[in-house]
Amino acid sequence: MKANQLVLLLNVLSPLAVAHGYVSSALIGGTNYTLYNPNVDPYSSPVPQRINRKIPGNGPITDVSLIDIQCNGYTDGGFTTAPAPLSAPVAAGSQVSLVWTQWPDSHKGPLVTYMASCGSADCSKFTPGSSAVWFKIHEAGKDSSGTWATEPLETNPATPFKFTIPATLKPGNYLIRHEIIALHSAYTYPGAQFYPSTYNSCKPSV
Repeated sequence: MKANQLVLLLNVLSPLAVAHGYVSSALIGGTNYTLYNPNVDPYSSPVPQRINRKIPGNGPITDVSLIDIQCNGYTDGGFTTAPAPLSAPVAAGSQVSLVWTQWPDSHKGPLVTYMASCGSADCSKFTPGSSAVWFKIHEAGKDSSGTWATEPLETNPATPFKFTIPATLKPGNYLIRHEIIALHSAYTYPGAQFYPSTYNSCKPSV
């Protein structure tokens, strides 16, 4: 692996309810990865190793005060997310492509992607905390024609959603968090529905 590559450990934090969705696969560094399936993986023996964090299902997070908002989880149900065991190499400046399961047309809203540095620590050991570690690298909302960024995800199969790893990002260990914010019930709090997915990127080999 070249020195300008990052090892991306997809910690998909997609919490969604049955009529919603989650990220099912990712194309990273030219390799296609099948991601954690909450309807299959928990019942498999052995449980498949993925590049993304396990998720409780396909339902939303609505309470932004909960730690669930960072790396997925279901605090009220006793479900705690755990770091993913595998990683995927990706070069700084390259494109990541994520495929969501078909998204409901009633749940329109923006898609936002963040990153966070794990410093010299291994991101596969990351535990969500209260520190302000996240910085935004991409956002997509409503365009000039009035089309929401979620609308291409309403097809079956959904159109892949793409974003770019910053070209100036220093090699190192990072988390990547990608989420949909559905706004159909956002007229009061808690109303907005968050469907995050988190990825880890680890230090490159030289």
